[in-house]
Amino acid sequence: MCNSLSVLFTSRGDLLIRLLCVGLGGMGHHDWNAAIDCGGFTAVGGVDIDASSRAAFTDKTGAPAFADFTKALATIDADAALIATPDLFHAPLTLNALDAGLDVICEKPMAETLRDAARMHFGALRGDRMLMVHHQLRWHPSHHEARRRIAGGEIGEVRRMDFHFSVHSDVCLRGYRSQLPHLILQDLAVHHFDLIRYLSGQECDSLYVRDWPAPEAGLDISAATDAIAILNMSGPVTVNYTASIRELLDPVGYTCTAHVHGTEGELAIDGEQLRLQTRTKHADGAEPERITPPVPDPGTWSAFARALETREPTLTHSADNLHSLAMLFAAMESAETGAIVKPVSDWLALLKD
Repeated sequence: MCNSLSVLFTSRGDLLIRLLCVGLGGMGHHDWNAAIDCGGFTAVGGVDIDASSRAAFTDKTGAPAFADFTKALATIDADAALIATPDLFHAPLTLNALDAGLDVICEKPMAETLRDAARMHFGALRGDRMLMVHHQLRWHPSHHEARRRIAGGEIGEVRRMDFHFSVHSDVCLRGYRSQLPHLILQDLAVHHFDLIRYLSGQECDSLYVRDWPAPEAGLDISAATDAIAILNMSGPVTVNYTASIRELLDPVGYTCTAHVHGTEGELAIDGEQLRLQTRTKHADGAEPERITPPVPDPGTWSAFARALETREPTLTHSADNLHSLAMLFAAMESAETGAIVKPVSDWLALLKD
């Protein structure tokens, strides 16, 4: 059930937004804890099919937890819903929450099909609801500061980006993600495609992608663990993208590394730090500037809270995220066909099919 925006307040008199948390284990466990920790939300109910996840949620929050989403919607007064279930359920659960009058923050990827993503976006528009996709990398301090400096023209016009992601993870060995044929693209590259759009300020015109499962002795790995891609962005900007989830030597971590090449300089993103060099300073013999980025305000959850109060779209609102999801589906098509693929951009046409 949905009433007007919550009348619950903190001890400081700040508004608390009532959150119905759907998907309480895995990434959902991280997400609902982050929402509570940011100080702007109170968990008023949870939904999960796993009894231990429900018990852990209720133990920390004191809020009831349900095995059935429909029952939770009929029972709980909430302002917004967090959808953090496996990808298959993002669209139907989001649409049900929107129909119940709730604003929604949904884990990535937005949906399992572009048509479902379009249904989610236009459903939010029809109901005058906010729909945000949880792409937290845009709010990482290094990425946020890099975008500010790129947009400010400190390296001139962007012409090329070299983007690398690598970790050593067992996600390909167990759980539902291990069954994803394009695991590296579906679970992780979707974050990076979104980040590439954000950093470059450009949309993707076309892309070429290869992905494959890395063979390892004694292991049966069927999901793609490695990928390379060439992305042709507007501008023009060319992006070289490489990714692996089974890296043994020098994994760079989930925040990735990137070198952004502009007409007047270069910017390197190395985890928690930036390095900036301009052509003028290089000619003068100056060392690259090392930058420790400030923590951005707002962050992911505070941005969602602000959107609910101001009714202004967030940095990763559904209309924007459709373009990142279109890149993901174009990447999977390219990986399967070996062709250069243009991402879809006509969302209304998807709904007519």
